[in-house]
Amino acid sequence: MLAMITSLDFSILLWIQEHLRCGVLDTILPFITHLGDKGLCWIVLGILLLIPRRTRVWGICVLVCLAVDCLLGEGLLKHLFLRQRPCILRPIEDMLVSVPHTTSFPSGHSASSFTAATALFFNNRRAGIAAYVLAFLIAFSRLYCYVHFPTDVLGGILLGICVAIVLTPMLKRRLSHISN
Repeated sequence: MLAMITSLDFSILLWIQEHLRCGVLDTILPFITHLGDKGLCWIVLGILLLIPRRTRVWGICVLVCLAVDCLLGEGLLKHLFLRQRPCILRPIEDMLVSVPHTTSFPSGHSASSFTAATALFFNNRRAGIAAYVLAFLIAFSRLYCYVHFPTDVLGGILLGICVAIVLTPMLKRRLSHISN
């Protein structure tokens, strides 16, 4: 079963490499992928949201969800699955980013992006939709840059959404006094 999933994953990745790679995207998507490095853009966003009183709960929700997501994804799941990255298993010549040193499943970039976007969406739909657009671009960039399998990205997306769905409503209830 795992071999079949990996085969399908590679067919999608190789299709992206053969049909979508172009000079413009080769410049834009590595930049977008680096926005998600270590969840930094989302952490900065969460910190900035702490400043105005009316968005303070949003910032706390984003930061707490990111911390839990990191503990589960980077701290637990990557060590349980130990899945090698596609760029290690079948190297290509023209890598657009450095080969990451961690394992592949789940995609941390995708998980943190969708965790933050979902936490924002629970607090403000318009901000959440904008964050989902960036989250999708970051997740896709991991495929385009050939550092994750599609199932790694899907796993990260599901992890991120689930963490935020579980935590955000509870956090909002407990923190409702902050924004009032």
